[in-house]
Amino acid sequence: MTDENQAENRLTKLTERLLSGPRNTPEEIAESNAIRKALAGSAREWAQMQDDLSIAQNLIEWMPDGSKGHGASVSAPGDPDYEELCKLHNLQKPGDASTIFKRLIGGVWVVVDDLD
Repeated sequence: MTDENQAENRLTKLTERLLSGPRNTPEEIAESNAIRKALAGSAREWAQMQDDLSIAQNLIEWMPDGSKGHGASVSAPGDPDYEELCKLHNLQKPGDASTIFKRLIGGVWVVVDDLD
């Protein structure tokens, strides 16, 4: 069998397996929709101080219109947002890390205890 035929067979088998799997039940779809609705207008922000004192940050936002944004950045000492990140996440030494949650309230991201 040629490489092309082997690849086609693998693709066919994979497609058949995926199509034969269980479908989402109405209950699963409703639960998924409820979760998406609850996350709308929320964000999760993680930050960690690195060995070189820079701060690695990861942010996921779920906008009210249902779109989702994801970004990552690194802030070094002296950057405009560095001190604010240290204070917001209580980062004092390399290895310190935290996760905060935010809600979009009146067009402003506000830190909340959790997303419940």
